[in-house]
Amino acid sequence: MDCPRRNPRASARGGSQVFDTEPLIAYFYDEPGAQDVTERLQAIERDTASGAIAHATATEIVYKIARLQTGDPNQIPPGDDEFDVGERDLRVLRGYGVTIETPPSSTVARIKGAGGISLSDSYAAALALEEGATLVVGSDPEFGDLSVNVDRYRVREEPV
Repeated sequence: MDCPRRNPRASARGGSQVFDTEPLIAYFYDEPGAQDVTERLQAIERDTASGAIAHATATEIVYKIARLQTGDPNQIPPGDDEFDVGERDLRVLRGYGVTIETPPSSTVARIKGAGGISLSDSYAAALALEEGATLVVGSDPEFGDLSVNVDRYRVREEPV
């Protein structure tokens, strides 16, 4: 199933959304798609939309930001200071009103079991399915052909 990219102003006005990691990293590092994510977070803060991340996404946010903070994420392991930055950024999301949720393991297992998707992405997709929410993703191809019917919204088409 194709992931449409809609008008961000129209689609950020309301509704329930579940964020994958990539759009949130784009937001924190001002990458392509950051403005779209900012508008969505502001809609959550204004209570005109709701937003959530799966606990696996929260974990990814913290460790990926920690790794990026090292300056050489593929060679230098992060220390406490870098992990503190990741934790701080997670608090920023909570400040907007984004909640951290855990979808049922049976739903995650069915999505992961169909193949072609990481465990963390399976958690995000399962949460969106359970919440009846739009899954906000980046350019990750794993979301292109999910085994379940979840509305997806891409904040960008090309990887960074």
